[in-house]
Amino acid sequence: MMGDRKRTDGSITVFLSLTMLIIIALLGTMTEVARGKACRVYSRRTLRTAVDSLMTEYSRPLYDRYHLFFIENGGKAFPQSIAGYAAKTLNPDTLASGKMDFYDGVLTDVTVEKERYAGENGAAALQEQIMSYMKRTLAVDAVQKLLGKTKALEQLDKAAEGIDQKVREEKEAAQESQSILKLMQLVDGVDCSGGSVKGQQTFVKMFFHGKKQPERFGITESTAWDAVKGNIVELQVYFSRISKSVKIRQQFAKLVCDVEEKAREALKIAEEIGPQLHSYNISGDVIAVLRSNLSILVQTQEYLKQPLTDENMSALKQLWKKYNTSGIVFDYAGINERGGADNPINSFSNAIAGGLSKLVCRQGEKISKKLVKNPDRYRNLYDKIREDTNADTDQIRSFVKKQEVSFGQTTKGITRALASDALMCGYMKKNFSSVVQFAGTGEKRLDYEWEYILCGGKGDEQNLNEVIKRLVLFRSVINITALLSSASKRNTAYTAALGVVGFTGMEPLVRFTQTLFLILWGMVEALVDVAALLQGKELSAIKTSKDIVVKFSELYKVSNQYIMEKVSGIPRTVAQSLGYSEHLMLLMMGTNTNKKCYRMMDLMEWNIRDNDVPKFNFGICVDSFVVNGNFSFATKLFQLPFVQSIVNRNAGYFQQDVVIEAQYTGP
Repeated sequence: MMGDRKRTDGSITVFLSLTMLIIIALLGTMTEVARGKACRVYSRRTLRTAVDSLMTEYSRPLYDRYHLFFIENGGKAFPQSIAGYAAKTLNPDTLASGKMDFYDGVLTDVTVEKERYAGENGAAALQEQIMSYMKRTLAVDAVQKLLGKTKALEQLDKAAEGIDQKVREEKEAAQESQSILKLMQLVDGVDCSGGSVKGQQTFVKMFFHGKKQPERFGITESTAWDAVKGNIVELQVYFSRISKSVKIRQQFAKLVCDVEEKAREALKIAEEIGPQLHSYNISGDVIAVLRSNLSILVQTQEYLKQPLTDENMSALKQLWKKYNTSGIVFDYAGINERGGADNPINSFSNAIAGGLSKLVCRQGEKISKKLVKNPDRYRNLYDKIREDTNADTDQIRSFVKKQEVSFGQTTKGITRALASDALMCGYMKKNFSSVVQFAGTGEKRLDYEWEYILCGGKGDEQNLNEVIKRLVLFRSVINITALLSSASKRNTAYTAALGVVGFTGMEPLVRFTQTLFLILWGMVEALVDVAALLQGKELSAIKTSKDIVVKFSELYKVSNQYIMEKVSGIPRTVAQSLGYSEHLMLLMMGTNTNKKCYRMMDLMEWNIRDNDVPKFNFGICVDSFVVNGNFSFATKLFQLPFVQSIVNRNAGYFQQDVVIEAQYTGP
């Protein structure tokens, strides 16, 4: 009995001991789990602190000059820097020796991925930071004020398209009339296309026998005859010498060849017009006469390739007796009374020959000659899809030379400014210089930074000239719209058109010339507008005919002095006025935003290199990235042998994976 009692008491002791061990293991496990959660929070806080410490290394010059937060991903690698900052938290120097570290963790691995560089995705990072900064600093009423000024321009693109369509339709209607004028040049040698009557050097009727009389050439109007009679060639002079002089023979052959080209061109035009030739008061069978004369010119060239014997010379002279110079008669009636007036387009062409900047900039005003070696660097690097750059980059000269306009191309995308446009404009006004104002501090690689952002040329002068062209075209649309709405202005232009081409009696040509004169009028007015903008004055977004300061009669005397005199009478500000910077903002609305940001990156990099950090590289700057960290923490309570035996595992450490998204500003 005594032995049995002892065994029972012993079993209870063992049971209690095992129970105690289980309770201790349970308590240890629960404590270790709680410690694990604390370590997870500690891991995230440690990595966040390390990442934040790294982000304090942002480019200070970029922030000081342009209020942007970017960090250069160069030199010491991001993971290495983060690990260094984390080590100071995981292993603090203040930890007393001999005391247990509750966390006792290490950063075993750290990687950085998804870095967003400044130029990626159309410079999205730069755009976001600019918008974020301007929303904090630019007053709402300032944005609304600017947007209100541009509201009147909502229909400008439609007005431009209407002008383009009007020119196309009238030019097409006047095409036959212009072909008749061209036929006059080729056959009679009389050039009336520019208003003033001029004689041509080579033309179909330039050869004659006997007396040089206008009746023998079908030219009875004295003005036309006086223009061409000096260029008519007497055949007998050549026939008497071509068999004796190789040089004279070559000269005659060249002349015959040139006239043959004129005859072929004239025949092509005549065949295209066909029966309608007679509706223009042209007498004779034009096509038959041209074919006959062309045949004689071709046969003459064959004779000139052979030895000129007496027999061949006799045949050649006989052949030329059939050459018809009086079978085609154009009607020049009225050329004295209504034709021959000076064409203001010719005067304008001469005025702009030296460049628009010489007309709209004040005499003696120094234009920057600064150049850069590698313009549009970041755009060329990132922008793989390049939009079509205008094939005709000088629309003003295209108008003068070809009577073609494309104002719709100028106003494309320019309707009404958005809030983002106003914010971008405000940022550029604060940080970038233009020809009318200096912004920022220090040396500038280019003085005309706004102009570079818009045009991307290699130098200040080139960019300024291009901006002047675009401003002239832009203001021309506003001015032409005002002129077209005025009956008196249209009548003035029509009267002038009659004075230039009215003698032809071709109404479509007169109407087309009237429209060209109205466009020219608007362009000259635009030159005055741009000169005023460059002098810091402001202009109304929309004009009426009463606001036009240029008179039609003044189109013949366009010069720098004339434009400056007109500018002096323009007030500095008017109601709902727009200055130079607002006009450039409107032009930039038609320019791809990515392109503008890439060019801003160019300017920022150049200026920081010249003033702060010689090797600064905006291309390797990032504003956001993702950090992956792996932490390892030693177990504390699981390290007891009896606990490890009970849980049947050797848990020496456990790991924590942490992901941190780092970004300076939100989208």
